[in-house]
Amino acid sequence: MQQEARGHAPSWLTHSLYDDAAAVLSPETLLPPDHVLDFIDRQSISHGLYGWWFDHCLPIVPRSGCIMREGKYLLYIGIAPPKDRLVRRGAPTPVKSRLWRNHLRGTVRSSTLRLSLAALLEQELELEFWRDARNRVRMDRHHEDKLSEWIAKHAGISVAHHDVPWSLEETLIRNGPPLPLNLSMSEHPFKSTLSDMRRALARV
Repeated sequence: MQQEARGHAPSWLTHSLYDDAAAVLSPETLLPPDHVLDFIDRQSISHGLYGWWFDHCLPIVPRSGCIMREGKYLLYIGIAPPKDRLVRRGAPTPVKSRLWRNHLRGTVRSSTLRLSLAALLEQELELEFWRDARNRVRMDRHHEDKLSEWIAKHAGISVAHHDVPWSLEETLIRNGPPLPLNLSMSEHPFKSTLSDMRRALARV
């Protein structure tokens, strides 16, 4: 049974951890993908945590126990920057760069989330894949654009500033709400299914 997003700490989180992650786990409203960059600028978010929420149009993903808001389910969280990643002076803020360059307008090579979504939506969107000389999955720009259009229509995003977001990430993935699209550090039962689907892409 899914959990409706609420403004108090669930039993699986300490109050201090929930306070740090509340804007991601229980946002006032979900941000449409095409509004999230303006929100990041207005809120002066540089380092932080973000959540991806998807509606029922994402096939086969189990949603039992997942947090729900506005008809969408929190299925994945990410952070920017990763631990020990230096941020160059004058470079775009890590959260904005990660969401835009990798997830929103990136490629299945640059975003593990996009690769998972592409594997799940392969038949529905008639996506085609190939592997490069290093055996990495790729899609042509036309198919990447189809995936980006699907994301814009069916996803919502929540974002929270945090100076050391990696201090939250592992605890949330291991001990927080079910996050079936997270693979690293995850023990969710859907992990093996999703990993197999990703590995099968572009294989004869």
